[in-house]
Amino acid sequence: MKAIRLSEIAELLGGELVGTEDPWITGAAGLDHAGPGDLTFLIRKKLLDRLKESGVAGVLIGPDQEVDLPAVRVDDPYGAFALFLERLLPDRDRDFPPGVHPTAVIDPTADVAAATSIGPYCVVGPGTVLGTGCRLGSHVVLGADVTVGEGCLIYSGACVREACLIGNRVVIHSGVVLGTDGFGFLPGKNGIRKIPQVGIVEIQDDVEIGAGSCIDRATTGRTVVGAGSKIDNQVQIGHNVTIGKMCLLSAQIGIAGSCIIEDGVTMGGQVGVADHRTIGAGARIGAQAGVAGDIEAGATVFGTPAIDIGEYFRMFASLRKLPELLRRVTRLEKRISGGSDKGSAAHDNGQEKN
Repeated sequence: MKAIRLSEIAELLGGELVGTEDPWITGAAGLDHAGPGDLTFLIRKKLLDRLKESGVAGVLIGPDQEVDLPAVRVDDPYGAFALFLERLLPDRDRDFPPGVHPTAVIDPTADVAAATSIGPYCVVGPGTVLGTGCRLGSHVVLGADVTVGEGCLIYSGACVREACLIGNRVVIHSGVVLGTDGFGFLPGKNGIRKIPQVGIVEIQDDVEIGAGSCIDRATTGRTVVGAGSKIDNQVQIGHNVTIGKMCLLSAQIGIAGSCIIEDGVTMGGQVGVADHRTIGAGARIGAQAGVAGDIEAGATVFGTPAIDIGEYFRMFASLRKLPELLRRVTRLEKRISGGSDKGSAAHDNGQEKN
């Protein structure tokens, strides 16, 4: 990055320069990796010693923090650091050179005039429309009658199939497939019959979809991802699922068909959700949970089957006591039957009988 004074960073972030020193900042990193010349941030006071050892040029601190280093005081150090990192983003024109690459294949009926960049070997199908400022990386495939809104970034190797709708400022990473056929089949005496999947996928504004994720088209109607939701890598969303607004879905989640995920839901990695389930607004689901039933709004659940997280950890704590409980039951059975429990007691103490 181009060097910048700490005082300029304070002005950029709406913060207050602390002290009289005004060093040059040449990089940015979290505290674990920060070194000379870097800007970092401090949230936990117990990391002050590590901060001093790092040799950083400057640090973002909160309203109630004090450090013996050049600093900028802000309301939210981590949020301000994230804002500063936007300066380090690569030049879009370098990653997505303006214009249409000569190897791109664009149907004559497609409307791509407003797009900023269409990369090498892209394919744009008939009737497809690209909004103002869209950028397509290499080998992107857009099927027939796809609509892409303004300011979208679609990275190399992504595929959006026929008739799907993409909102404004959507980011689609490499290897994403939108609008593949839903898993709809009807077993019968003559074999397994495919159910035609004639719906679409709708991705609303400001959604980001991680690499390798797949979102199935609806059998009829729409599979929907709501505005502002963020989807991690390798997530599978089945046909006719509705994802609400501002949801966070971590990697390797699988959501079966016709589920309703309401606004503000957070799911950890590798969560599995059975079909036709409803997860209420603001619910939180821990990593690797298996959701076999509906989840109430605001609930926090964990485990398989997913249950209230407090109940889960009480059950887990009880399991740790199970071996001792079994030994006690064995001794009680012997007493009731008139036998002796001395041998059992000796065994419990790790002693051998003479």
